[in-house]
Amino acid sequence: MKKSYLLYGGSGILIGIAAVLLINIFFINKGEQSVNASKIDPIEDKIFFIYSNPLIKKSALISTSQGEKFNKRYFNVPDIPYIQKKADSSNDIVLLAEHEPYYYTLNNNKIKEHRLSNPFAFWYEGKNVSVKAYNVDTNGNELKIKDKQFNKKYSLTLPSLVTMGANDGKYIYVIQSMSIYVIDRKTEEIIKNLGLASYADLFDHSDNDIVASSDHELTVIEKGSWKSKFLKYPDDLEQADAVHYDKISGKFYVTYINKSGNTGLLEINKDFSFEIYDLKFPYMNAQFKDQKLYVISQEENKKGIGGYMGIFDIRTKKKLKEFNLPEETTKVQDFLILD
Repeated sequence: MKKSYLLYGGSGILIGIAAVLLINIFFINKGEQSVNASKIDPIEDKIFFIYSNPLIKKSALISTSQGEKFNKRYFNVPDIPYIQKKADSSNDIVLLAEHEPYYYTLNNNKIKEHRLSNPFAFWYEGKNVSVKAYNVDTNGNELKIKDKQFNKKYSLTLPSLVTMGANDGKYIYVIQSMSIYVIDRKTEEIIKNLGLASYADLFDHSDNDIVASSDHELTVIEKGSWKSKFLKYPDDLEQADAVHYDKISGKFYVTYINKSGNTGLLEINKDFSFEIYDLKFPYMNAQFKDQKLYVISQEENKKGIGGYMGIFDIRTKKKLKEFNLPEETTKVQDFLILD
């Protein structure tokens, strides 16, 4: 998982490190707690936003269809900056803590806490594959892998700083700092440790290639031969971020923050030349779905506005919709788009 809590002042970081250690004692509520909201509506509740902070005992889960009406759910839990689906084929929602060994599920109008032995590093759910990575200590991450296709269940240990996983028919891929580990699904063995151009925490893959948004150059790895090449970023790129392979066009896309603080988009052709687009929209993080790009950003100063969402067509690069997010006690951290 990527680092979160983007609005967290410099002096607050030092205080926060100490205070986070006290959260489990003072703030975490055990078991179930009711949420003052109706059951999730498949029509009205399409996009979910999680607002949270490790030091504030109040988080908000806010949902909308098109940004015109917002359904709000509040619960007395801090430190849940990540939201995702519980399974690839399900729309059940999971909220992941960052610093503490808990995760939460939302069932109708109740949120339920689930205790873990160690905090999550990430939780990946793919087709027939589940990878749960845990922050065991500063030296390593434990991976628990469940592979339904090959009827296997096993654990592996990797160095710390694993941030995401993916799979295809043969392999499981896990990114860790400056490496991507390749795990053979049949033998359960790590067969490759692929070096990246620099640190990266996000990647995507096609049938033939893996692309990672490493810090200083884009990393491209050919599957099978495992040969790497590093592509220079455009001059206006400040920080590369989300990577997406679009099966319809056969192209990779990479979002980035440009030097103006706005959303940039790299459209990578099949020969790995690329086009550059400035979407002129403030950037915090982004997700791709159904040939659309969803971008969110936080708002610091304007009263009544907590942030913004922009939705873009990746084919035309046109903005399809923009709307404001409501202001809450905490800041928006992550979002989820349901099917």
